[in-house]
Amino acid sequence: MAGTLALFGLDAPDGPIQVPLVMRAMTAALVAMKNGHSRSAVQRADRGVLSNLPHAVLDHASPALSVLHGISGYGMERTQPVAAGPTAR
Repeated sequence: MAGTLALFGLDAPDGPIQVPLVMRAMTAALVAMKNGHSRSAVQRADRGVLSNLPHAVLDHASPALSVLHGISGYGMERTQPVAAGPTAR
């Protein structure tokens, strides 16, 4: 997909990027059926695919966010634990 985006630029989502997406879907379905899942089970699983969209987006964004976190040097300071109860004055 990255190659398609590099080759076609921002016009890729309009059509050319659909080819690798369809190929991936076909491969996933064939692997599922090879592993003993029925065709109807694969079709039922496909219907709920949009419910996994947030997970897919965050899963792909995670490495980039980790790199940005490392480059920025952002971190949290370590603090001392506070005892529960009334505060002494």
